[in-house]
Amino acid sequence: MLWGRSAETGTIDALLRGARQRRSSVLVLRGEAGIGKTSLLEYARNTAGGLRTAMVRGSEPELRLAFAGLAQVVTPAQNLLATLPGVQARALRGAVALGPPDPTDRFAVYAATLGLLAQLAEDTPLLLTLDDAHVLDGPSVEAFAFTARRLVAEGIVILVATRAGQPDRGPWGDLPSLTVMGLDEESVAELIAKESGVHPARPVVKELTRSTLGNPMALREIVEKLSAAQLAGRRPLPESCAAESTASVLFARRVAELSDPALTALFLLAISPSGGLAEVLEAAEILQVPEPAFEEIEVAGFAVLADSGFQLAHPLVAAAAVAAVPPSRRRSVHRVLAAVLTEPSQADERAWHLAEATLGTDEKVAAALEQMAATARSRSGYTAAATALERAAALSTTDTTRAHRLYAAASDAHMAGQSSRARELLVAADNLAADDERLRVALAAGRSRVETFTGHPRLARQILQETAERNPHLDAVTRAELLTDAAMAALLSGEPEHALATAAEAATLAPEPVGKVALVTMLVRGITLLHLGDYVAGARLIRQCVEIATLPEESRPAVEYVILSAGALNWVEEPAAALETVTPVLTGLRAAGALGLLPFALYVASMAETQTGRISAGHAAATEAVDLAVLTGDELWQYLARSALAFVEAVRGNAESCRTQAARAIDLCEGTKDYPRDAAEALALLELGLGRYEEAIGHLLDGARRTPVSDQEALVESHPYFLEARIRSGRGLTRRMAVLVEDMAAEVQFPLRAAVASRLRGLDSEHDAFEHFETALDLHKRAMCPFELARTLLAYGERLRRARRRIQARQRLRAALEIFQRLDAQPWADRARREITATGESVRDRAAVSVLHELTPQEHQVARAVVRGATNREAATQLFLSAKTVEFHLGSVYRKLGVRTRTELAHRHPELADG
Repeated sequence: MLWGRSAETGTIDALLRGARQRRSSVLVLRGEAGIGKTSLLEYARNTAGGLRTAMVRGSEPELRLAFAGLAQVVTPAQNLLATLPGVQARALRGAVALGPPDPTDRFAVYAATLGLLAQLAEDTPLLLTLDDAHVLDGPSVEAFAFTARRLVAEGIVILVATRAGQPDRGPWGDLPSLTVMGLDEESVAELIAKESGVHPARPVVKELTRSTLGNPMALREIVEKLSAAQLAGRRPLPESCAAESTASVLFARRVAELSDPALTALFLLAISPSGGLAEVLEAAEILQVPEPAFEEIEVAGFAVLADSGFQLAHPLVAAAAVAAVPPSRRRSVHRVLAAVLTEPSQADERAWHLAEATLGTDEKVAAALEQMAATARSRSGYTAAATALERAAALSTTDTTRAHRLYAAASDAHMAGQSSRARELLVAADNLAADDERLRVALAAGRSRVETFTGHPRLARQILQETAERNPHLDAVTRAELLTDAAMAALLSGEPEHALATAAEAATLAPEPVGKVALVTMLVRGITLLHLGDYVAGARLIRQCVEIATLPEESRPAVEYVILSAGALNWVEEPAAALETVTPVLTGLRAAGALGLLPFALYVASMAETQTGRISAGHAAATEAVDLAVLTGDELWQYLARSALAFVEAVRGNAESCRTQAARAIDLCEGTKDYPRDAAEALALLELGLGRYEEAIGHLLDGARRTPVSDQEALVESHPYFLEARIRSGRGLTRRMAVLVEDMAAEVQFPLRAAVASRLRGLDSEHDAFEHFETALDLHKRAMCPFELARTLLAYGERLRRARRRIQARQRLRAALEIFQRLDAQPWADRARREITATGESVRDRAAVSVLHELTPQEHQVARAVVRGATNREAATQLFLSAKTVEFHLGSVYRKLGVRTRTELAHRHPELADG
């Protein structure tokens, strides 16, 4: 029975009712040990009438075994794996050892977990409880947390019980949570009466509530040893009550009362992850632990034993047993248990027991752990692999082997998204690898990748260049790759001179004309030349990069460089080509479940979609990029994705959302991180639309200060938003700025850039403004950017109205208004509307807004997928959703757009198939 939990049970009841109506939800129960989290999970299972239930329980011995928790769900449901897409089914079978290892992006396993749970709930809603999640293995936690964030309409409830004090930014950090507090005095009194049969005195209740903080487990432990007279208040309470009521010693007293054989038996149970008795009893026989010792454990209430296995009463029982056994006896028991684990499927458990049994170093045990890591890696269990290799390094007999294992552990930690851990391991390995230059080169390359993708590209460049200088006799291929990565890091850190020089040196060493080195050096040189103002030469190199990036798959470089090449096309005014390049990459990443790079590709797609005027598509891509970047934990992708979303919101004039996304992006720049200025540009555009020109200038200056470049003033002064804000604020342009604008306007081979510059000249000119605006409109005909065209029409109309040329002004302003409304750029549309009104013409309606803007980002993605021919299940696979959620979103799409079938949707909105 539960006392004092009406609020908690009411919340759980509401979630279960929602599941019966096909609404999905997740709730994380946080609290101290013994506070009643497990009891609440039991309540949920007992009241889940009409729902299928599944249960996972974490345990300390399984903490290092990859996907041990996930296996508790997958194994009983393995008959459903055949219903999953092939890639997901193979990944999930491999992860839980139901099939051959399938090394893949770990997110393919996570997506498959969502797919399997959705299948379990296909006919009947599902309740999944995760107990003791704080001791659930890392890969399983990530898989369940990923699933929890993708649930919508499957009818799935996930209840998670974990200890209080877990990191706010951990896997469960941003999910709905409820802190389970101690019982109040009334509930404490009811519990005492039920447990003891004695109605307790009020002072006793008050004291026990105070000393235990209302912890039910602590109360039961104390009440058990109090007499009826003490509970009734006729005799004083012992002074030891308060000392023994904390969670850390709840079971310590009772465990200490066990006989030595029973304590050894309990320790055997505590360190055995399998839950099976056969190996435990075999080890007990070797250790000469008699059978009555196990009976003593059962009578004491520490465990339940059965032919099928055993279960401890509480994880604290295991902790108390481990604490009570001396270290020497622990090692002996681990050694014996390792000796009886002889089956091939038990190799990982055996390796860990051998490691725990080892004092000092042991190369054989280290090698066994290394093999365990290889197995975990082959199943996408990178967190477990890193942990095994760290322990293997500690057991290694030489500094060289220790360094190699730490390097391998760092690689696995990086694959698991644990950048800080990877950095620490790489530094530790480097300190041990003084005599192994080849390893030190590999460590430098690994460290540079970690630093680059965590916002420290300048440090990455320094590490790589120092390594290249320190090793002048490296072979050409290795040296070229070091310099290539150094050039890319220099570019990202805002050091164009370093980037150009390093890329040029790497290019002379390129082993092949179409490989990674050739592509990256060309990209670096092209982007750097753009940054330095040589758009002609820079664009030519970028177009050559795309030729390499779009070679057949067996010949093209790594996918991240293909994505970067597509992104560079956006910068040289070729968004259609950018989409053409990145779309096949997106398709491939979705099919493979490769979420690691998907946010980067979506960022590039979002910017291209927005530039071409498909604002809803750009918004949907940016929103998905943010969602997935948060799930994967990659800060660089999250920064870019949030900046892209802020930019789209700036175009649409959604000030609150724009500022929120930009602020979250800028928060990622804290400390010494060197991220680009994308977020500042989004804020500047927002302020331009709102007519807050000084604020726009301020945002750009702040962005430049966060960008580590040598000439911050020149960086800002070359930005069109800054120049426009200067003009509109009344400051005007300096001579240097005016010359810069003239040079930009002359670069007619870049029509959008030249059109914007001509617009600026029109805004700044006193005498020949109309000529500059006409030139800008002619250039816009060759560019693909409706938003900037509308901004030119608006600026032109404003100038014409002030010159009292009202008829011509209306023509320009009406054209601008039509485009702004179609793009849902409301602040800009409002400005055009006010200008039209000022000419003496009333604006009758605002009817030009596309109905697609009514869709949420996820609804837009679903609509786009089905218009392109995907079934609900195929769309679910592409978007890492369940088929039920796709069905739910598609229903909303039909209602909002007034259609009833896929065919009608495609006929009315063919633009959904574009891109």
